[in-house]
Amino acid sequence: MATPSLDDDGTTVTLDLHGLSVDEALDVTYSTLRLAEDRGRSRLKVIHGSSTTQGQRRTIKSALHDQLDRGPLGSHATNVMRSRDSLTLALDLTAASDPTRITLHDVRP
Repeated sequence: MATPSLDDDGTTVTLDLHGLSVDEALDVTYSTLRLAEDRGRSRLKVIHGSSTTQGQRRTIKSALHDQLDRGPLGSHATNVMRSRDSLTLALDLTAASDPTRITLHDVRP
């Protein structure tokens, strides 16, 4: 079974949401986004998967895209690049860079 993961190279934080429920994925995404902004990262890449689910079922991909289009997620990004299985948000850099690496333990209870 897939498990979530997080990598922080000091510039870009890459968050893989595989294995989480939709609500968990949204919570972890917002927690990671806030911490990435606080530590002066320039990008957040969120891997949500390609959402091959058919029908009306809510997926991580659809929930994230909804938050970008109609919710507060889009207000944090100066630019958004969408691909089939991920989103990359260019963040507004107002915080000084903090070299302390972000880990999954920091953003997931």
